[in-house]
Amino acid sequence: MGMFIKTIIAFCIGVGTLTAVQHLWMSSIMAQIRAGSSAALPQTQFKPVVALDPDKLRKAIMPTMAPFDTKPYERLGVESAQRRIDMQIRNAQSAVPVQRSFPGVPHY
Repeated sequence: MGMFIKTIIAFCIGVGTLTAVQHLWMSSIMAQIRAGSSAALPQTQFKPVVALDPDKLRKAIMPTMAPFDTKPYERLGVESAQRRIDMQIRNAQSAVPVQRSFPGVPHY
């Protein structure tokens, strides 16, 4: 039991030391940043290098598309669905055992 308590105390001391060292390091970095930022850079006027037309830029990013005919694709979708249904019916029919046939006996 004494070894377990010593391990917990050593872990707590280690975590506390690590936290203290990180806090001290961050405070020293922040002090250097505050000391360096006292000399402000001169403010300059922003001048764009290239003149941009916002309408042309908007059209380049999101071009308008001409409407296109979707009828052939709708037909293909319907035909594909019909083909799947036919295949399911054919598979279900092939899973049913074939009815026996005897010569001369009519099928009903």
